[in-house]
Amino acid sequence: MTTTIGRGGSDYTATIVGAAIKADEIWIWSDVDGLLTADPRLVPQARLLERIRFIEAIEMGLFGAKSMHPRALEPAWEKKIAVRMKNTFNPSGPGTLITDLGDPPKELIRSVLLVKDAALINITGAAMMGRPGTAARICQTLADQGINIRMIILSVSEGGISLAVSGAQATLARATLEAQLLRTGVARHIDVHEKVAIVAVIGSYMRGHPGTAARVFTAVGRAGINIMAIAQGSSELSISFIVKGEEGPGAIKALHDEFKLGAGN
Repeated sequence: MTTTIGRGGSDYTATIVGAAIKADEIWIWSDVDGLLTADPRLVPQARLLERIRFIEAIEMGLFGAKSMHPRALEPAWEKKIAVRMKNTFNPSGPGTLITDLGDPPKELIRSVLLVKDAALINITGAAMMGRPGTAARICQTLADQGINIRMIILSVSEGGISLAVSGAQATLARATLEAQLLRTGVARHIDVHEKVAIVAVIGSYMRGHPGTAARVFTAVGRAGINIMAIAQGSSELSISFIVKGEEGPGAIKALHDEFKLGAGN
């Protein structure tokens, strides 16, 4: 059987080989200058990140940065080998150096990213409260249908769970959950909001820095944008939230300005 190694396969191969031979540095060539503070199609002032930590680069890849597949960085990260991303069409450019060595950058936030064409699913019901395994059942039900969950939010009361999935899988996700949860009495309501966007604010140095989340939400609110759901991991590496699809670009611009990520700031 013949197959291809898929997206990021050549990069993954390069970092595996580089790790195996204990290279001093691994260079990855693509058609972009490196990782940026935002999508330049949304924010023309987006700036090249000349240096970034591995965990930040991986997080950016998980939220859709197209420069490199996040798994391609793992072999180099494990061996503490720096990775430099370069542009084939601009070989003299500095590119982005991915390393955990050296002095940390001054920026609290490194990048703001937008995941378009998502759907938000809200599952509620008093029967879910105190019922062990409900979240696991929901996740497994979707996994059995090949539906990937991009984001999950559980209420403290245990009476509601919100999920973000690809917009293309929203109809299948709704039908699957209704069949497994409504008909068995596990949940009372399942609401689906299509055409939403996920906004991700990434920066490893906001860990333990008071007021970062407040600045994020204040900037978005000042732009007149309503937040539909919020998630922040315990690592404090990223803050992600959901807005209406048409308001996603505005949220990105507002945050890029708030944290002065553009060129010349």
